[in-house]
Amino acid sequence: MKLRGKILIIIALIFLLVVASFLVISEAIFTASSTETENQYTTMVLNNTLNALNDDLSNLNNTANDWSQYDAAYEFVSGSNPSFKERSLLDATFSRLNLNLIIFTDENGNILFAKALDLQTMSDIPLPLNLSEEITYNNLTQNSKDSSGFIFINGTPLIVVSKPVLKSDGQGPAQGTLIMGRYLNEFELENLSENANITLIPLTSSNLPMDIQSLVNSPTYVQAVNTSTTVGYSLLYGISGHPSMILKVEIPRMIYKTYEKATFYLTLSIVIVGIMAAILVYYNIDKNLLRRLEKITTSVLKIKNTNDLSSRIPVLGDDELSHLALSVNEMLQSLEKSNIQLEKSEEGYRTIFENTGTAMIMINADLDIILANSEFQRIFGLKPHPEGIEKNLMDYVVTGDGNKLRKLTHQLRESKPTKVIQNSQFQLLNKNGSVRDFFATLGYISGDDETLISLIDVTEHNQAVNHIKSSLQEKEILLREIHHRVKNNLQIISALLMLQAEETDNQELLLKYKESENRIHSMALIHERMYQSQDLSSIDVKDYVDSLIHDLTYSYGFDSPGHEMKVDVGEFSLSMETIMPLGLIINELVSNSMKYAFKGVEEDETKLISVRLQAVENEEYQLEVCDNGIGLPEDIDFKNTSSLGLQLVNELTKQLDGTIKVVVDHGTRFIISFQEPEYKERF
Repeated sequence: MKLRGKILIIIALIFLLVVASFLVISEAIFTASSTETENQYTTMVLNNTLNALNDDLSNLNNTANDWSQYDAAYEFVSGSNPSFKERSLLDATFSRLNLNLIIFTDENGNILFAKALDLQTMSDIPLPLNLSEEITYNNLTQNSKDSSGFIFINGTPLIVVSKPVLKSDGQGPAQGTLIMGRYLNEFELENLSENANITLIPLTSSNLPMDIQSLVNSPTYVQAVNTSTTVGYSLLYGISGHPSMILKVEIPRMIYKTYEKATFYLTLSIVIVGIMAAILVYYNIDKNLLRRLEKITTSVLKIKNTNDLSSRIPVLGDDELSHLALSVNEMLQSLEKSNIQLEKSEEGYRTIFENTGTAMIMINADLDIILANSEFQRIFGLKPHPEGIEKNLMDYVVTGDGNKLRKLTHQLRESKPTKVIQNSQFQLLNKNGSVRDFFATLGYISGDDETLISLIDVTEHNQAVNHIKSSLQEKEILLREIHHRVKNNLQIISALLMLQAEETDNQELLLKYKESENRIHSMALIHERMYQSQDLSSIDVKDYVDSLIHDLTYSYGFDSPGHEMKVDVGEFSLSMETIMPLGLIINELVSNSMKYAFKGVEEDETKLISVRLQAVENEEYQLEVCDNGIGLPEDIDFKNTSSLGLQLVNELTKQLDGTIKVVVDHGTRFIISFQEPEYKERF
């Protein structure tokens, strides 16, 4: 939906909301006000009607009182004045007294005279056949008692008064009863009020308009029954003093109708004024906003369709829309500059793309070649096509590397936020159909879901590397053979020393032979580990020390009962240049402990030697060799001694650029700290 339509809908909704709000508010206020006023007026009319009826009843009482205390009437009911009715009970009497009904009964209730007259037509009204029963039913023949009220006789309401007939002086005894009544017909009821419709409803009716108890508790009851009528109710009482009928007063709701008309005309005025105001508002919005906005929109669409960033939007007026147009023009100017810079950047990138010296291509997610530089075209014989490159990279990939390429590009797309560059080697077919090795650098461009690949032909490089690896393998085999032969030669020397030792019985000389054999064995063990190791540049220290200690223990018989050897060596490797002097140091210190530490020690005491070698902080290592023997003699300076073994320990520690410390406390503890010296790398 366009903006004009939306504005029209909004104006219409606002207009309808205002009118509806006015109608609801006016209805609530006017209805309550008019209803209250009309109820008050109806109550007033109802009270006036009641007062008028009560006045009529009072006047009728006075008239009946005069006629009931009249000697002629007394004589008539006594039977001694039969001419009374011809002389006194004439039609003129009914008209003068404004009566519709006169009845005389004797003391036994027998009707002596009964007549009903229509005062409008001056014609007789037929009396009901059961008149005696009606008189008896309504208790109208109580000779000793006055009574009056409102009753229904033969379905017609009337005001009735019953008086005992007495003499003119008011003395009795009563000889009969005088009954006078006035019919409350439509004519009489209309005369009670000009604007009200008055109705009398007998309580014996099966369709009473309301609950009688409400009228018993309150003298009047008023209610607006609909939008055109307000009704008031009150009770009228009969001869016995009990309610006999309901007085109903209906009054047209003129005030409410006047309010309705006023509301209608006021609403109509609001509608007319609102429509005029809406037209005026819409005209101003259309002129000052929509048309100008339409011009701006048209200009923007034109710039979009022509892609002419040098065009500008017309600036009209000096308000928010003109500021918007200025902002759009500034944005267009910025975009124009950015576009120029982008074109320069694209030209620069294209120059780089063409002149990197490597074959470069751009592929999409399906490995279709989107763009290829001249080097790629030269190597693979790719010819540019006016409609684009219709080749897939898989056309050039050797079958075995196809899955590898797909997997690599998929990984790049999946891990694009974290890793945008991948390197790998592939075998591709060049334009001659030859298989060539290419080193590929893949970069993912997330915005376009494309991959940039740089290819370098490394076929000759790989061939050279393979040649070097083959040469290194030959040298490694030769080096292992050298270590093997050195180890064998050292074992031969050790065997010769052993044979030479068998020719002498000199114990001191035999001990020297054994020490020399152990030193040679420690070096031979290193060469043995070297040619058995996968890495010729280092040796597993734990394995070497465990083997060396095991051989020394066996050589000196330290594995017999009462002797204990503890070895604690960390998991690390050292170069041959470090392990060679370190092995000789361990050999000398452990041999010295086995030979001299336990002289004079009781046989039942456990003889313990402990060797601990661990890596500590800052690439430093620490060797501890200790025993629980007699300790070094106090007169021996281990740094200046004639002992060949201790001299070797000092010199070999210097060779490792280490420090040595001796602690004599319940035995002897040698603590040597050193770092692995830097040596030139070998093959």
